[in-house]
Amino acid sequence: MVLVDADFIPVRPAPMRGPRNLVKIIRTIRDNAIAAWSDEAYERDYIFYQMFMRRVLLANHPDLIRHVMLDNVANYVRDPLGQRILEPGLGNGLLTSEGLDWKRQRRLMAPIFAPRRIQAFGPLMTGCTVALADRLQEGQRVDMAEAMMHVTLDIIARSMFGADPASDVSQVGAAMDAYQATVKPGIADLLGLPGWFPRPGAAKGRAALSQMDTIINGLIERRRSQIASGAPAGDDLLGLLLAASDAEAAPGAKGMDDREVRDHMATFFLAGHETTATALAWTWYLLSQDGGVQAKLWAELDAVLSGRDPVWADLDKLVYCRMVVEEAMRLYPPAHSTSRIALADDEVMGVKIAKGTAVIVSPWLMHRHRRYWAEPDRFDPENFAPEKAAARPRFTFLPFGAGPRICIGMGFAMAEAVLILATLARRFRFELAPGAVVVPVAKITLRPQPGLPMITRLR
Repeated sequence: MVLVDADFIPVRPAPMRGPRNLVKIIRTIRDNAIAAWSDEAYERDYIFYQMFMRRVLLANHPDLIRHVMLDNVANYVRDPLGQRILEPGLGNGLLTSEGLDWKRQRRLMAPIFAPRRIQAFGPLMTGCTVALADRLQEGQRVDMAEAMMHVTLDIIARSMFGADPASDVSQVGAAMDAYQATVKPGIADLLGLPGWFPRPGAAKGRAALSQMDTIINGLIERRRSQIASGAPAGDDLLGLLLAASDAEAAPGAKGMDDREVRDHMATFFLAGHETTATALAWTWYLLSQDGGVQAKLWAELDAVLSGRDPVWADLDKLVYCRMVVEEAMRLYPPAHSTSRIALADDEVMGVKIAKGTAVIVSPWLMHRHRRYWAEPDRFDPENFAPEKAAARPRFTFLPFGAGPRICIGMGFAMAEAVLILATLARRFRFELAPGAVVVPVAKITLRPQPGLPMITRLR
């Protein structure tokens, strides 16, 4: 039996209402950042807030977002609050670096994520997913959020370490999970207190990072040793990182040192599996509630694949499959918000932005803005039909960010998500387990909590 629910409205936290006192805001942001937004944040172009000792601007108009993230990007740097949360785990990688350092890293990384490089990982993406599919059985209860974490971790580990993945690579994912559990912003962060101020959970976070670093540094050391013995660097991501050179640097300039390689690997583990896994988890949730969309997806998969597993060449033909993933990322963007600090006074659209203002860009809000989406809270992949997407203003859909800092792994992530969805959906449908209550909770990424329990059904 296929569920069809024309009245289905995807779950989301209720907007914050009533008095917004300090204690209430801190508790809400600590537990679930997207629950702190008021109802007006889903329809206004911008809102100024005074949050503790900081002046905050919510940039909620595509022209404002374009100005901050593209046109005058040099005036807006990463918010120190976000840096304090991410930097201990990710180091000085692409997500956390600034200025000339970031530009150098981007140059070094760009060839690694060129389309021809990504295409080489296509069979790996499908193969890991087929292995998961072969383990699933009719009527089996499975946490699809956890299953997507495992398959994307398998893919990123094999993409990074090729045919020689260490048996303990999966522990990096576990360490990242443990780290995420400790890094939600607390009172000290929200008040802008210095890093030395005691923070609950910091010791657990350091322990998780120590475990992760032991594994990653061991992998780097082993590969360096192999290269020194005459072995090639390899075509996996680790080998490409170790072999990367800066074409714009002076002749003989070094590529990345071990610390830079470690930081990029940690970033890949988080951004390279966590965000894709989260997007796919929400995709399965949405499909389970809308049989009409499910039927359209199956029709495309049957027509394109004719009963076989997908390959890279099928991606251009899996148009509706991609639309389903994009709509899931609209409703549940894994990277739900980002913020910048203005380095100097600025003005755009008549909005004066004082030096030091924290500017928040929230895909969670922009993707549900009542002005730019006809039915913003409904699940409708037709929002991404080519003609509709072309007519929509730029900077209204930003699951991968925007401007020069747009996610460098976007092509990898989209190909991976479509191939995983097509591989599993051609064989199965997944029903939300009876009585399951799923809530989107915004931490580093927007995860379904307490998980996504589903029942496997053969098509």
